[in-house]
Amino acid sequence: MLSSVVTLIGDLYQSHTGLAERATALIASADAAGDRQSADLARLVLAELDNRGGRAIEGVATARDLLDASDDRLVRAHAHARIAGGVWRIGDTATGVRHALWATRMLRPEDPAPIRADHAIILAVMVNDQRVGGFESAEFAAAQVEAEASGRPTLEIANLNNWAWYAYEGGDLDAAAVMVERMRARVESSGLGLNCSCADTVARVLLETGRPEKAESVILDAIENAPATDSDAVPAALLTLAEIERRQGDLAGAIRTLDRVRKMAAESDRPDAGAEALRGLASCHAEAGDFEAAYRTMCEFHEAWEVLRTQQSAVAARFAHAQFSVEQAQEMAERDPLTGLGNRRRSDAELAAAVQGAGPVTVALVDLDHFKLVNDTFSHATGDEVLRRVARLLAATPGFAGRLGGEEFVLIFRAGLDAATGYCSALRAAIEGHAWAEVVDGLAVTASIGLTEVRPGEDRADALLRADDFLYAAKRTGRNRVEVC
Repeated sequence: MLSSVVTLIGDLYQSHTGLAERATALIASADAAGDRQSADLARLVLAELDNRGGRAIEGVATARDLLDASDDRLVRAHAHARIAGGVWRIGDTATGVRHALWATRMLRPEDPAPIRADHAIILAVMVNDQRVGGFESAEFAAAQVEAEASGRPTLEIANLNNWAWYAYEGGDLDAAAVMVERMRARVESSGLGLNCSCADTVARVLLETGRPEKAESVILDAIENAPATDSDAVPAALLTLAEIERRQGDLAGAIRTLDRVRKMAAESDRPDAGAEALRGLASCHAEAGDFEAAYRTMCEFHEAWEVLRTQQSAVAARFAHAQFSVEQAQEMAERDPLTGLGNRRRSDAELAAAVQGAGPVTVALVDLDHFKLVNDTFSHATGDEVLRRVARLLAATPGFAGRLGGEEFVLIFRAGLDAATGYCSALRAAIEGHAWAEVVDGLAVTASIGLTEVRPGEDRADALLRADDFLYAAKRTGRNRVEVC
């Protein structure tokens, strides 16, 4: 069923028609089949529909609940992506960037390519929306590589559209025009229509490069063919149409279009679009010489804008408070305060998640040799610094690192025994060869490591006991070594 969910995620970028019904049906089927991962990913499709339909509060709440409840890495990563999109829509870009980074970093090369592309696209938007002084193409270029690898033209087109838009917003019309042409070529080669969001970008660039008639044709065609469910893109496209009409001297047409935006904004609860329509109406009235109407409309705009800002600020504040409380509690519950590594509780959760996934899992226990002598010979402050430095070396290995207590650590690798043995051997050498004299002259630190592969169907506690046996075998046979089963 995962492939069906992946298709839904790609389809979000083309049209919302029927997506809620398809996602709901998929949730029922996946729940009946015991496929929790697919069911939760489909629930996150519904959350994104809420985000894009002006119901970001509901969308973020759904994603937040799944993030808290799920142990599935892919579900958690995708929940971060949906939270990023939701908080961005209410004006909290900084929080959006954080969640977009988590969403991207939690993915692995073997994860479905469309999900990887989706997260990369979101990250590119978040980073550029927060950047001051122009746009940066690197994130969009990286997202385009992922989109092309996904085999989903909708994702390629969406990223090119975003790329063009942020180039346009950053004042680089040449780059925007290049991206628009790439996007239009991909739309034509794929046989897909130009949706409202893409048409809006194309029309804006055409307008600014002196082709208003072509811009009007493009935007009118997209609006006329837009499904009623795509309520997030149509108001923006209509605002662009009104600007085209105004610049061509059709003030009456622009006013009619802006009135249409206000009506649509009221019906679909889109106060942002309604406020922008008021601003446009004020400009039209002023240009027509009706300064009384212009003043009256501008007053309405300022009132609507202040209400919108207040609503967005209140929503962002409520979310930020809830987010901080949850993250602070989770941090305190799962983070070792001295080393910054995950504690025993977090380590248990990571191992549980690892053994539920596909592929081999190996677990290693790492114990510092004669660590009591470090505290007794030098000081407890020296011992703490040793633990912090060892933690940094552990964190650099390609796996999860946690501190179980004292001088004992755990490493969890989603890899077979041969690869994990190489990682542990390199770690042992790095600990032995570290510049310990920087801490205090005469200090030497080594570690013993016991490593084992988790067997299919095995209780993870048994795997840890076996790793512990091999750790003590390493201690008995001379220390500063890796013992492997």
